[in-house]
Amino acid sequence: MKKRYVSTVLLSMSLLFSTPAFAAKGEVADEANWDVAPAPSNYNPALKEKLDKQGKTNGVSTLASNPVIVIDPGHGGSDSGAVGNGLQEKNLTLDIATRAKNYVVANYPATVYMTRSSDATVSLEDRASYANNLGASFFVSMHINSATATSANGLETYNYYGSTNGAQLATSAYNKLKTSYSSLRGVKEAGFYVLKYTNMPAMLGETGFISNSTDAANLGSALFRQNLATQYAQGMHEYWWGF
Repeated sequence: MKKRYVSTVLLSMSLLFSTPAFAAKGEVADEANWDVAPAPSNYNPALKEKLDKQGKTNGVSTLASNPVIVIDPGHGGSDSGAVGNGLQEKNLTLDIATRAKNYVVANYPATVYMTRSSDATVSLEDRASYANNLGASFFVSMHINSATATSANGLETYNYYGSTNGAQLATSAYNKLKTSYSSLRGVKEAGFYVLKYTNMPAMLGETGFISNSTDAANLGSALFRQNLATQYAQGMHEYWWGF
């Protein structure tokens, strides 16, 4: 019996250390991964690798010091995203993204585009393709989290696996956004479609849980959403210009 018990323990330990660790269902961002749709035709993995390592003032197409930014309000149209506490993710992300764009344009020498500017359905492929066609300097996708456990709350940002500039972008945004949250879930890596198939450095933000009553109450406030938009914009500035 003892020998069999030891074997079972060793097998369990082997599985523990050889299998990637995942949080419980409903405790992580539930965004679409790279394998849900084909790569856009203008995705260039060699270019992505190059842009992920180079200095941030070397733009994709103009070599200018002022960036071309694509902001991606998550979901939209027939895709409501997460729903909870009387709110829909698609509406929150569009409002925050629009406010962030307006702040950047008013305060920084940057050109800003959005993957959608209304309650429109835009595919993942079209979002990535749009940014690639523009030769964007970097890409910021805005989302709201949700979980089966209503206690889950707080902020997290993501970059693609092993991305150098993507991690810097996600960290710069996180460091600004975290002033709005008491629960900080960290800067993480993920294989989300819009992180993998955009040629430029990219990040995805999950600013609170729509399923949590406190986070939802905050997100329902226009002042809170303006603060998030300002913090996103300031994070972009810090990433690109270094301060």
